[in-house]
Amino acid sequence: MAALSTRALDLIAAGRTQDSSAEVGGALYRALEAFGVRALYARAYLSTASSTSGECLYSRISPPGWEALYAEKRFQDVNYLTREIRLRPAPFEWADIRLVSDGERALANALIDNGFPNGLAVPCHGPCGYVGVVSLAFERLYDIAPEDRRAIEFAALASHNRMRELSAVREPRNRTLSRRERDCIGLIAQGMSDWDISVILGVAHTTIITHVQNAKRKLGARTRAQAVARCLTDGLL
Repeated sequence: MAALSTRALDLIAAGRTQDSSAEVGGALYRALEAFGVRALYARAYLSTASSTSGECLYSRISPPGWEALYAEKRFQDVNYLTREIRLRPAPFEWADIRLVSDGERALANALIDNGFPNGLAVPCHGPCGYVGVVSLAFERLYDIAPEDRRAIEFAALASHNRMRELSAVREPRNRTLSRRERDCIGLIAQGMSDWDISVILGVAHTTIITHVQNAKRKLGARTRAQAVARCLTDGLL
C-alpha cells in the first residue's frame, strides 16, 4: 500500500473502533496531537427533499474558554468558514479566506489571540445537498510536511465518513467496485494522475476517466480525495 495510505490509515485507525461520532472526532484529535492540533470541528449541513433539513454536529473539541468566548461575542453570526465551506470542494487554509467585515476580522483576531492562528478546513460534501466539513486548528500549520498534511486531509475525510455512518444521516450507495475501479482509486491514493494511471495499467486515458467517475458515483463521492478516503474507511484498498 502507498505511504500516503499508510499514514492516513494510522491516523484513522483508532476511530474505526469508536461507537459514536464524538468518539471518532476525539480519536482523530488525539492522533493529530503530535502535529500541534488545537481544535477540531466536524459538522454537516443537510437539505434534501427526503430528509429533515438542518445541521448535524458530529464532534467539537476546543481549548478551555473558547466556547464561552465564541458564544459571548456571537461569532457564530460572522463565522466565515460556514460561508466558504459551501463554496469550495477541496481542502483550504483558514488564512486563505478573504475577510469581508469587521466582525469576521474580529473573529480572526480572536483565533490568533487564543493560540490557533491558522487551520485546515476539509470539505466533505456528498449527494443530495449534503455539505460537510472537518475543520482543524493548528498552532503551526506551516510546520507540517506536505505528505503529512495530505494524509491529515484524507484522514479527516475518512473520519467524517465514519461519523456520518454513526449518525442518523445516511446516504445509500453501492460500495462494490470492479477490480479496475479499485486499481484506479488505489493509484490515485499514491498521487497518480489519470494519465499516469492509463500508462501504468496500459489502457486509454478516457477509460481511466470512466473508471474513476464510476467509482466516485458508487462511493457517493464528489471528489477523487473523497473516493480514496471512503475506500480507506471501508477497507477497499
